[in-house]
Amino acid sequence: MASVAAVAVVAAKMNLQQQIKRRLTGHRFFESAAPLVVAVSGGVDSMVLLDVMQQLVDPRRLIVAHVNHELRKQSQQEETFLKSYCQKHQLKLAVRHWPIKEHPQTGIEDAARTMRYRFFAQTMHEHQADFLLTAHHANDQAETMLMKMVRGGQLTALAGIEDERPFAGKTLLRPLLTIPKDRLYEYANMHQLTWFEDNTNQDLALTRNRFRNLIVPAMIKENPRFLAHMTAWHEQLSDLLAFSQNSLAQLLAQMTTTNQLQLAKYRQQPQSSRRLLMLQWLKNQAVYDLTQSQLMQIDQLLNDDKKPQQIMQLPNDHWLVKEYDVCWLKNAAKKVDNSQKKSAAVVELGQWHEINDELTFGVFSKDQLPKDAIELARFKLPSDALPLRLRSWQKGDRLRLKSGGHQKVRRVLINDKVPQLQRQEQLVLTTAAETVLWVVGHKFAWLDESSGAAEGQECQIIVVAQRKC
Repeated sequence: MASVAAVAVVAAKMNLQQQIKRRLTGHRFFESAAPLVVAVSGGVDSMVLLDVMQQLVDPRRLIVAHVNHELRKQSQQEETFLKSYCQKHQLKLAVRHWPIKEHPQTGIEDAARTMRYRFFAQTMHEHQADFLLTAHHANDQAETMLMKMVRGGQLTALAGIEDERPFAGKTLLRPLLTIPKDRLYEYANMHQLTWFEDNTNQDLALTRNRFRNLIVPAMIKENPRFLAHMTAWHEQLSDLLAFSQNSLAQLLAQMTTTNQLQLAKYRQQPQSSRRLLMLQWLKNQAVYDLTQSQLMQIDQLLNDDKKPQQIMQLPNDHWLVKEYDVCWLKNAAKKVDNSQKKSAAVVELGQWHEINDELTFGVFSKDQLPKDAIELARFKLPSDALPLRLRSWQKGDRLRLKSGGHQKVRRVLINDKVPQLQRQEQLVLTTAAETVLWVVGHKFAWLDESSGAAEGQECQIIVVAQRKC
């Protein structure tokens, strides 16, 4: 008759295996017969995952992926052990070394993670694997969620680690994510597995290690159900966020056209919805890390009817541009600087000058007007007014009016509702003496026959024309 202890060992082993199997079944895992990659460091969590997968699937499908970071003396022992283990169990093994010379001076943890996942993606591609399995567990989840909570940020980040996500065109799964680490130790001991402890996990100089060794254990001591509660919170929050994002996507589809947000429809939403909509709209365009204060500032800007045109700088080199009834994003790198404005260019008589896709203009004497020209304006100018010049408008530029007064170029642009960012690129046509003749594409000056001409001075009639499309 089997001993009670032996029965307990088998039951514990089966319970863990069945729990993992149930989670994998929910991801349609067993419908595929393709190879799968298991990330194995040699620690207890990844060795338990590897052992369980050997029981649940045909071992010939498994590819063990191991990275030797060369950070510890123990690294070579771990690699040697895994080579022996895989040979004994007839498992395929892929190993990647990360030489010391490739290690950065700072940010080594992030660099190591990037390198690992690049290697995992490469391994999946080489073996045509459908899945990558990693051994993140419930303690990892709690550490991550608490760290993000302390660090601050958006609610979406607090959801923690996802148990499934797209990766390298396939799928990454974390089947141990709801299982506490102490259960992994129990399984490993009962099944007499060999594993390695990473002594760098005890270094309290690292933020994650302080959460791992001090904060999470204190929470568990306060409430033994802490990890289960964190797992439930993660699942509820993930479901809520998925529902919210679907709803936001539907609303945004109704109020956006070609990446422009229609402000009339946006303003119809309650304030709480507007902030969520703005957050999602910006996220869709790769603008992240906005504070709640910034979101409130954006909302106030977009609802300020007294200022129909405004600009606000955002993270990631973007500007939020409000232009009357729409708002949109502009890359700050493309923002025109006064020092980079176009210098004055001479406008030769009898030649066409392309301003943009919609406007090509020329300046001609009255008897040389081409057949494909549409006359826009005529000026009788003294000879010393030539050559005419094309330049960016400047503060103080004015147009002479028929009434005898003047109008500032800035007012012309405001009246024509030219967006602020486009104003910086606005050109004017001037005489050699800097008299503005034309705010290009907008308004012409009024010059009577005596304007600027001294008595007896020779004059020339100049025609400004637009080329027919």
